[in-house]
Amino acid sequence: MDEVRQKLDAINQAWRQENFAAMEALLDANIVMRGPGLKELVRGRKAFVRSYVEFMGKSKVVEYAESAHAVDVWGEVAAATYDWSMTYEQHGQKNTDKGQDMFIFRKRGSEWLAVFRLILF
Repeated sequence: MDEVRQKLDAINQAWRQENFAAMEALLDANIVMRGPGLKELVRGRKAFVRSYVEFMGKSKVVEYAESAHAVDVWGEVAAATYDWSMTYEQHGQKNTDKGQDMFIFRKRGSEWLAVFRLILF
């Protein structure tokens, strides 16, 4: 469980620090991200990372917080969930969003890789 939580923390730290290469190393090549209504937002590691690059390219994160973390593990599959809130600036305007995320991880050899992300607002 601790390993999965560490991977989740590393993913979230990497995008906030704009260390996208570090983030990429934590993702399965075929990762899928879905949003509200289970709508597919991106598919594949490159598109997943690009979505963060694009967000950070036009945004300045002022405040970011996570809470209510939970990790469930079933053999070589794990789900990590948490609540988040973020205040960011885009085009001179401040926005605040909050929601829940779920990352699904799969163990490959000795490494846990993220294979799925669900964002709920």
